[in-house]
Amino acid sequence: MRRRTRRRTPERDAGLRPGSTDRNFLLPLLATAVLLPGAFLAAASLDAQIISDEDQSYLDVEVATIGMDLRTGAPLAILHADWEQVVPIWIGEVEAQAIARAREGIELPRPQTHELLASLVEVLGATVEEVRVHDLRDNTYFGVIRVRVNGELREIDSRPSDALALAVRTAARIRVATRLVEEFPDVEFISAEGDRGIARIRGLTVSTPSPSDRERFGLESNARGVLVLHSDTPVGARGARQGDLVLAVEGLEVETAADFLEALVGRSADVSIGMRVIRDGEVREIEVPSRRPPGRVS
Repeated sequence: MRRRTRRRTPERDAGLRPGSTDRNFLLPLLATAVLLPGAFLAAASLDAQIISDEDQSYLDVEVATIGMDLRTGAPLAILHADWEQVVPIWIGEVEAQAIARAREGIELPRPQTHELLASLVEVLGATVEEVRVHDLRDNTYFGVIRVRVNGELREIDSRPSDALALAVRTAARIRVATRLVEEFPDVEFISAEGDRGIARIRGLTVSTPSPSDRERFGLESNARGVLVLHSDTPVGARGARQGDLVLAVEGLEVETAADFLEALVGRSADVSIGMRVIRDGEVREIEVPSRRPPGRVS
């Protein structure tokens, strides 16, 4: 006679009847469920502590865009106060998607990890006051989430990617140590977030001009090209500068950041690049000097 084998379930492995709700069995599962990025619940029971360096100065920034590192293909969160003060933070694909969804106001049918964490903070009566990116060691950024709980300020160690995803969800302040802004690595990237692409290559950050950009730099509404948002190349008599509207690169017309990138990718950094631009209402020929490619960041 065949012997019947009972199907193994977590309840049977724990010595419980199927469907039972023994508290000793549920507690480990519940604990696992709430171990979210930042370990908020665990931190709420600890004495207040300060992890970030209070003696250094911080700069208020925003997530300007989500992009891709041209050298590694890794997602980036581009933080900036303006395009002259930029910090690229390497993040994971999940965090990149979470930040992009929050910036574009996209709601999924069911909450994802960072939405759940934001709801948890609210239900527990806490507020996220700010997130900080306070250190860079061995090519790794370090961050904290600053949470107000029962009137006390607590800092929770966090990967900057998770902290940024939470900050965008909760509209919390984002701050970066000033020295990190001053020492940011020269990273080339492309962003296609929303309907406005942004690219950085050869020391130039460019984008399709917005209506406010056109007003600021006196550009005609029908002028097609990409606007130089920032240039860290030597300007000289013919070099590129902020506010230039680039019409063509080495004879190739450009209208988008992707066009600009395509015109430059593969060209040697040891040679100068000729460009046609509109500056102060006049069409001019300029030259971007040769440039060594940035060092590899792992």
